[in-house]
Amino acid sequence: MAVISLPGWLQLGRNNRPKVDDYDLTQKRRRRQSSMGTRVKPGAQKEISAKVNWLSLVAMLGKLSLVVLLTLVLYLFVSWGIKRPMFNIQRIQVTGDMQQVDKELISKRLQSMPGNFFTFNLFSAAKELNAMPWVSHVQLRRLWPDGIQVNVIEHRPLVRWGEQKLLDTEGQLFEADYTPHLPQFTGPDGAQLEVMREAKEFNRQLTRIHHSIDQLVLSERRAWTIKLDNGLTINLGRANMHERLGKFVDAYPIIFGDQSVQGKLVDLRYENGFALRLASAEPGAR
Repeated sequence: MAVISLPGWLQLGRNNRPKVDDYDLTQKRRRRQSSMGTRVKPGAQKEISAKVNWLSLVAMLGKLSLVVLLTLVLYLFVSWGIKRPMFNIQRIQVTGDMQQVDKELISKRLQSMPGNFFTFNLFSAAKELNAMPWVSHVQLRRLWPDGIQVNVIEHRPLVRWGEQKLLDTEGQLFEADYTPHLPQFTGPDGAQLEVMREAKEFNRQLTRIHHSIDQLVLSERRAWTIKLDNGLTINLGRANMHERLGKFVDAYPIIFGDQSVQGKLVDLRYENGFALRLASAEPGAR
């Protein structure tokens, strides 16, 4: 069997050539390191994280300081601006249909109150004006840049309530000097609206005999007494008041005709009729 010998330089090149498996392993290792990046030791990684957190905290504090500074500058600017003389109250407009309230007095009250366009206290001003005689309520608003407008709603007296107070068309009690004659109503505390409602119905019935209420009393026992504008007193009692009054109105022209009824009292509390006598007591007496 023949053996072929190769030259020595060919044998050396063949033996030193890298194996295919070693080459592939080297390439894979390089690609893995390339994708993973440079490895960092655990201690060094913690140090880097601490530095990053510190820088984030410094940045956040910087932003917060900037916001605080801008807010302070804005506050100082606004405080300076709203105190300028151009915003002092120079104009007072008083509106409303007023017959008893003095417009000049309202204007002087407002001018004496502190504050400018921005700082004027509308709530306190309304509270003070509402306490004035004849003022039911007011509506206030600002007029740019130096004015205040107030609309005054005045009490409209409807009747007298008791001895000292007046009752307006809205059912509100108030005290004020008023000399013209008004019907006088009397009743328990808090009964104003009820008395007004019943008086309206009583007057509607009385128009058939061309008379109206001059005095109306609701007693503590809930008994009703009417005194007409011709001086006749009518005792209605506590029940079926409108029915009783209706029957009396039907009989009124037959009973009285044209004769004077001044000082007379009609008691309608009877089941099948009524009694007529001289009034010996004030309306509401039993």
